Amino acid sequence: MYKGIIVLADGFETVEALATHDILLRSKKIESELVGLNKLEIVSSNNTIVKVKKTLNQINEEDYDFICLPGGKIGVDNLSKSEELKDLLFKFYKHDKLISAICAAPSILGNYGFLDNKHYTCFPGFQKGKGIYENVGSVVDNKIITGHSMYYSIEFAERIVYFFLKEEGIKTIYPGTRGI
Repeated sequence: MYKGIIVLADGFETVEALATHDILLRSKKIESELVGLNKLEIVSSNNTIVKVKKTLNQINEEDYDFICLPGGKIGVDNLSKSEELKDLLFKFYKHDKLISAICAAPSILGNYGFLDNKHYTCFPGFQKGKGIYENVGSVVDNKIITGHSMYYSIEFAERIVYFFLKEEGIKTIYPGTRGI
């Protein structure tokens, strides 16, 4: 069983966070936890309230295989101000664990140098760092997965499933997500 966190801050993009969470859980072999940046009740960009069981200060990187950052401009602004998140991201990066981000959130990775000389995508206008931007739905470059926008949330989540479970994981989620 693989285990990861999706970090939510006020202003997060609802579909990017919850669709990713749902797809990962459907794999039946990936445990996804929604974690609040600094509180247990987080308000999304469209005022959806999500209640979580843990905040970031309760997370030990050693217990997880991946971290995921959803977009939403305000949410990403809030995430990028967190020294605690920065420290955690650097631990994941140092220990060669999967880091994923979608929409505006790859800008955080770019600001920390994680995208340098790597292929990535993000919402147009949020390109940061010295990476190689691709205007596509999602990109996997080694242990970094990035997604372009809310529209590509399912594809982005499927990339995470494939990263860990390969074709077996995709076959597990397709019946419930694609009706095949």
